[in-house]
Amino acid sequence: MNWHDIDPDPLFETIRAEAPAADAERMVWAMERILAGARIDGMLLDHLAVAAVCAIAYRDETTPRTTLELLFRRSIADEHWQSEYASLLSSAA
Repeated sequence: MNWHDIDPDPLFETIRAEAPAADAERMVWAMERILAGARIDGMLLDHLAVAAVCAIAYRDETTPRTTLELLFRRSIADEHWQSEYASLLSSAA
């Protein structure tokens, strides 16, 4: 995958339209940083995810596994991701 060709604007527009303003801007900000990391090296995504999970676990005084379980419970269904969001991360070309 060439992360330089990804146009995140359709995803960002959807996030801004569906989430409360402050949450939407936080998510867009975070996605911009993740995309920047992916553009350096796609394998950085794995490290960024693990680092974020560990930081959340530390903040919440829990474990990475518990953090992942809580995040999993809050995540959208696979079908919803596939039908509504995944296609929004497409190539700008």
